[in-house]
Amino acid sequence: MKQTRRQFIRNVSLAGGGLALGFQLTGCSDKPLQLGSEADFRPNAFLRIDPDGAVTLQIPKAEMGQGVVTGMVTLVAEELEVDPATVRYEMAPVHSAFADPEMRLQITGGSASIRVYYDILRQVGASGRETLVAAAMNQTGLARDALQVNNGSVRSNDGRVVLSYGELVATARTLPAVTAVSLKAAADFRLIGHYEQRVDAAAKSNGTAQFGIDVAPEGCLTAVLLRCPWFDGAVESFDAAEARGMPGVVAVFATEHGVAVVAEGYWPARQAAAKVDVRFTPPAEGLRDSAAIASAMAAALDGDDFVSVRDDSGAGSGEGELVQARYEVPFLAHAPMEPLNATCRLTAGGCEVWVGTQAPDVARDAASRVLDVPREAVVIHNQFLGGGFGRRAAADNVAEVVAIARELERPVKLVWSREDDIRHDWYRPAMAGQIQARVGADGEVSDWRHRIVGPSINQQVIPVFAGTMLPQWVPGGVRELAGKAVARKDFASVEGAKELPYRFNGISVQYRNLPVPVPLGYWRSVGHSHTAFVVESFVDELAHAAGLCPLAFRRRYLAPEAPERRVLDAVAEASNWGRAAPGRFQGLAVHASFHSVVAEVVEISLADGKPKLEHVYCAVDCGQVINPDIVRDQMIGGIVFALSAALYGEITLRDGAVEQGNYHDYPVLRQNEVPPMTVVLLDSAAPPTGVGEPGTPPAAPALANALFAATGVRQRRLPLQLS
Repeated sequence: MKQTRRQFIRNVSLAGGGLALGFQLTGCSDKPLQLGSEADFRPNAFLRIDPDGAVTLQIPKAEMGQGVVTGMVTLVAEELEVDPATVRYEMAPVHSAFADPEMRLQITGGSASIRVYYDILRQVGASGRETLVAAAMNQTGLARDALQVNNGSVRSNDGRVVLSYGELVATARTLPAVTAVSLKAAADFRLIGHYEQRVDAAAKSNGTAQFGIDVAPEGCLTAVLLRCPWFDGAVESFDAAEARGMPGVVAVFATEHGVAVVAEGYWPARQAAAKVDVRFTPPAEGLRDSAAIASAMAAALDGDDFVSVRDDSGAGSGEGELVQARYEVPFLAHAPMEPLNATCRLTAGGCEVWVGTQAPDVARDAASRVLDVPREAVVIHNQFLGGGFGRRAAADNVAEVVAIARELERPVKLVWSREDDIRHDWYRPAMAGQIQARVGADGEVSDWRHRIVGPSINQQVIPVFAGTMLPQWVPGGVRELAGKAVARKDFASVEGAKELPYRFNGISVQYRNLPVPVPLGYWRSVGHSHTAFVVESFVDELAHAAGLCPLAFRRRYLAPEAPERRVLDAVAEASNWGRAAPGRFQGLAVHASFHSVVAEVVEISLADGKPKLEHVYCAVDCGQVINPDIVRDQMIGGIVFALSAALYGEITLRDGAVEQGNYHDYPVLRQNEVPPMTVVLLDSAAPPTGVGEPGTPPAAPALANALFAATGVRQRRLPLQLS
């Protein structure tokens, strides 16, 4: 639903002596957020200006290193005419007014934060500016065209009158909000596209930034949890006699999630946990092993029961050489640097939870269900996140800590180990793809047939999110039905394949859901993480079958105005495509995701038959760039994330349990393995699009295509087989 400017701007009111501008979506069920000492809150996004001139912005999204705080502060500061470095920021509380205008959840994901708030936050700043100018007009008797705004003050054109924002607050709060505002033209941007600092850099450098794992309320205990190694198991019995007698141990007891060991610190809890003997119920029958799941997906590719998600097949020719291939990708863990954690303190009739989460309302709902209290009785204090990548959209850690705190009279912090994090993730699903097309004598491509088999993420995730959006009394079965309905054409499984940009004659894309007893969740770039590998690897195969350069082949089948052509040309120029130094080999891929388009060239050499990453080139069209340095960092981070998975990433199951447990058997690229990277930002006057995830999808196929150029062997399974 597209909102008008007037629908966003709700009111101007007094907050503890300050000027506050609030914004609320229509249709929100929550009561309006109250200002002042009791609840210094605003719907959706808000700006506060205190009598001392301090500017504070409420941040409706989670900060997990992607730079959302800096981006949002920059947008407001641009229109408000203040230095971003002077703007204070606070993480928004849980309230429906802070829900993403598109997703209708209070969630950070889909690389949407800046895109959806681009106009909204600029309007916030512009409305604040013009309301302060109106206050200056009231105090001075000067007309609007006799006043200008500069660096947190309103001054007369002749310089005789200078009023700081703080000096205008008392008058401004008595005036109606100025909602009819004009936003700056791009040519007048002072900060957008130019500001390259991070407003949270100092706090994160000097250690004052507080992440979830840093929280320690007075009297706080620390808990670890012994979980069943199988996803569907439960505690049958346990012996904790030795553990209970160890120094610092406060309690050992079973919950619905496992056996909790609570102590005066993490290390005493972890040491005691090693002494607890737990018996779990045996795993159920079904697809319990990676090999069995892979075999089931392969068999399903040859079967029926597919759902069509795109069908232009009538335009196919049925002529030419048939080229076909099968691809596989494994389960993947998120493995953020900060393991999962959460802290809970019970209150009268509810609780407080401190946690770094991508979905505060999901966390609140989880806590309320454990305690069987209204959602409003739960307060979520969102913290900085030490990486998320989609994992922190789930709230299993919150449910666990609340269940533990329920048994205690003191606050408790639950800390996962690295092994907990990898063995009890919500994984990127394993997927299998079969793809074929015909290549005519003239290189003409027709009859593209792409089949995708794998478990639906949304069948598991949608019920959780639906439970947050629906009234608490709605039965769980209703939520499950919603998940099953979405799973038939699961957009999270087919995105990136359904929207094929190439102008081939006759395109068909089909999907089959194959449920597995493995918890699934969104992983950086979600479905694009596997569809880009399949599509761009196979396009490379078609190029070679047609006897054409991979770059020329792609350009041939892209419309002249396609943004894919633009980024391809940019990355080709940056990488000196086709003219690599002797002993170096290049691979190319291009992919659109989250409204952005990215092309990448991976350049490698071979040492003892194994690839050495020499350089990665990237070109991105993400609309109006807000902070160039952050965009470059996000592209580089996404590429490193993807190359780690392409070279090493694989979660395997044996008897229903995950075999990997830490970075020694679930590796990521080490610093010495990360190659130099060149990132080209294309100029654009279009509104900003996503940058947190789009750098990830093209990296794996570009690397696979480089390996083919080097070895003549086509790699169709991830992680890449290097021996």
